[in-house]
Amino acid sequence: MHGKLKKEGNYELFQTTKGHEILTLDQQDWYAVVETSQGHILVKSDADHKKDKTVDKGAYYLADFEDDPEFKDMPHLFLKDGKKYKEFVIPQGMPTEGDTRKKVIMPDEEIKEGKVEYHVKGSGNKGSEKQYQDDEDQSKDKDKNKNQHKGDGKGHKQDLAQMSKDELYEKAKEQGIEGRSKMNKEELINHLR
Repeated sequence: MHGKLKKEGNYELFQTTKGHEILTLDQQDWYAVVETSQGHILVKSDADHKKDKTVDKGAYYLADFEDDPEFKDMPHLFLKDGKKYKEFVIPQGMPTEGDTRKKVIMPDEEIKEGKVEYHVKGSGNKGSEKQYQDDEDQSKDKDKNKNQHKGDGKGHKQDLAQMSKDELYEKAKEQGIEGRSKMNKEELINHLR
């Protein structure tokens, strides 16, 4: 299984003139990020804040996970920060009008963009359980066959030509080649040379 995408859009995390941190999702939902002696909490708020400075802004995903080996079975809010994401684990979900305070766990380590997008959206549009399973099966096949394509250092071009598109994609992913999901087999080979 993979994460079920609940919501996506743009966020802004800013500091108010009073020194408070405010998180807004799509300029519609507002939350104070409060540090307590027992950890962080998100508190439902409103738009009535005077911004002193922007701390961060970008894309976000709100996803709920079930049986995913990489993420705990609970809601996660991912805030894009460059090529990585900050993770907010929200065990009881986002604050609401009826329950305005929710505990949030904020791991220090940021998560790579590709990992978040794979587990939240799958490798294509919005993802699906079947697509996620297909991707997982292809990954297992690649692991079984990866020793067949190591070569001896000679004929590198020929080795790439013998690899499947999925194997080339994984190799491009390892090298951080952007736009790889839209490339055909020949384009992947050209970028890997």
